[in-house]
Amino acid sequence: MVGHSGFDDYFEVPGGDDFVDITELVVAGARDMEPEEVLLMDGFTLMDAMSAFEIGEPRLDSGMILEEQRRPPFDPLTPLLPEEVCWILDRSFACEMEWHAGKTLSQSVFTLLFVHHLPDINPEYLPPVEHDDPARPQWLITVVVRAAMLGLLKCCDLAWRELSKNRVNDVEDWQGEKCDVSLLEGINAEIVSRILDNACDWLRRSHFSEEQVTALCDRLLLRKITLQLYRADLLNNPSQSQTDAAIALALLHKIRTTQQSPPPPNSPALLAMDPYIARRLPNFMPIRVTELPPQEKIWEALEGFLGYWQEVGKLVTSPSLLKWEAAGSLQFALCRSVAPPYHRSLVQSLFFDRNLVLGAHPTIWLVNNFFQETIGISYESIRHALERSAPQPQLASMQDIIERRISQLMVPHVRSSWYNPPRRRRHLMKEVLQWHMLYNMLLNDVDEHRPPDDATANILRVIPQAAQLWRLSATREVIISGFQQELYAPEEKPIAYWYLACVCDAHLECIEEVLPLIPQDTPAYRELSYQAEHLAALQMISTALVTLTAGYITSPWRRISLNFVRRYKWLFNPDFERLVPAHPIPDLRSFPNALKDLLLDELYSPFASLELARNILLRLAESPHEWLGYWETDRKEYLRKMAEGCDRLKRIAPANLRELPNFDLSSLEWRPEVHPWMPTSNP
Repeated sequence: MVGHSGFDDYFEVPGGDDFVDITELVVAGARDMEPEEVLLMDGFTLMDAMSAFEIGEPRLDSGMILEEQRRPPFDPLTPLLPEEVCWILDRSFACEMEWHAGKTLSQSVFTLLFVHHLPDINPEYLPPVEHDDPARPQWLITVVVRAAMLGLLKCCDLAWRELSKNRVNDVEDWQGEKCDVSLLEGINAEIVSRILDNACDWLRRSHFSEEQVTALCDRLLLRKITLQLYRADLLNNPSQSQTDAAIALALLHKIRTTQQSPPPPNSPALLAMDPYIARRLPNFMPIRVTELPPQEKIWEALEGFLGYWQEVGKLVTSPSLLKWEAAGSLQFALCRSVAPPYHRSLVQSLFFDRNLVLGAHPTIWLVNNFFQETIGISYESIRHALERSAPQPQLASMQDIIERRISQLMVPHVRSSWYNPPRRRRHLMKEVLQWHMLYNMLLNDVDEHRPPDDATANILRVIPQAAQLWRLSATREVIISGFQQELYAPEEKPIAYWYLACVCDAHLECIEEVLPLIPQDTPAYRELSYQAEHLAALQMISTALVTLTAGYITSPWRRISLNFVRRYKWLFNPDFERLVPAHPIPDLRSFPNALKDLLLDELYSPFASLELARNILLRLAESPHEWLGYWETDRKEYLRKMAEGCDRLKRIAPANLRELPNFDLSSLEWRPEVHPWMPTSNP
């Protein structure tokens, strides 16, 4: 029936119908196999085969090549023009940036086919060419392209080594699968750097025009300097990396202003990119074919990538917990795009590695700076105060426990600012309990002491509050991050703002208790003074938003209660019950009365609250924050953005609560890219 001419048009088989029956061949081969013996292709295990039937493994179809996917065979020695080589070098940066953006190597770097043919373009293994085309000499491939490919792979190797330290998470933050392709792990980076230099020397002696030589050399030099940045000893020579990053950015700007035109459709350079290469590589992940972005997008990504090295250099020259805390938290507060996984891993490694902080300080440095920068009192003074007030000779073991607990808390806390946002939020949730346990420990230890004078008594009073300040700050960040990650349902938002206001109140009370006891000439005093005004503005904004969003609460109270317990389960940990109360306690039963009292306050004005908060924020933005150094500018930008958010809300906020029933809830819109936790007025 299939052979009937009337049915030919309905039975078109992909690839044609000239198949050969191999049934007898398979049967004959099976006779030679033992029972339960299985033949598997390289890189495909029995588990893979079983999974294919369960989940529809995409790799089963990887060998199928559609007509539009057919490509001519790739010859790595096909002659190329200098302009075509420039395009290939540009796309090598595209491949690298896409890997750092989260794609697999088989979707990015390995799609550049020259990386699979390095032995074939090694000039030491090739005979001399007798009739070489002067416009397309083979040396362009064997010297220039080869040097660039070696530089690309070595950069990926050095990045892979940092990324594999488990500071960031494979598959979640980056893709580490190498597909059995070498990243030049056994070749010294200095050798690759010299090969890049030799390629530039050859170009300068070539017959190409000055414009062509400059274009090619600029790209090779950019690769060389990028390689130097990966190799840089940031802890011992941060100034060199700053200089290299500045040079790389200048080269990038020059390349962008003299950008080359893409090759024509019939150019052999286009065959150097094969997005379907993954079907020929051993993969454990499903194959997904993706396109590389336009080159201008790549240059923007590379500019940001190089810029992060400059900020990392500023961080390692800033041995201050306040500065590291500001640098980490402000990137979330300003809604900036998350740094590439490589730099997030690098920052974490630089901060603490091999039991040293910033490569030079023992862990006691963390304890000293924790107290000095939080409450303005040195750890030495605290130890003396504890020794003078101890009722009996104090056991050193208690101090060791406190020191160890602070060190174990501070290292992951600082590092958490360079986690991805969801992981950072989960870490802070767990950290809230750890800070409260430290507070409870310090409180119990201090209560056993009898201070001989007022100065010692003041030091003892303020010691536990250091941990309390960090706990309340972490709690605030968890609540705010819920808005930034768009976790809250509409009816959860007024409750979140209410609890945020409660946390700000408790934080303000803690600061008011501590501030008079802190030396006024310390960065801790200036930071806490700033935080007092900042939290006051934050509390006013949160309270105003409780009134504006109260109309979202329409579900039954039982439903709201269940959601509340799930959302704030990190505060309902049974371990809290063994400790002193962690105020403010998240008691949803107090919310209805608090909301009722607020809505019945005839003197309360959401508009006036937002106006006052705006004025406080603008005044803070005009004040100096010199103790933050480089990140003073970022803090002022954060304050101005929050003031702008108040301005947007003022346009729609009622002047008093009598006008609240007429408030249109649809005028509120949460857009994290505009502000992480404040709504904007919907035009």
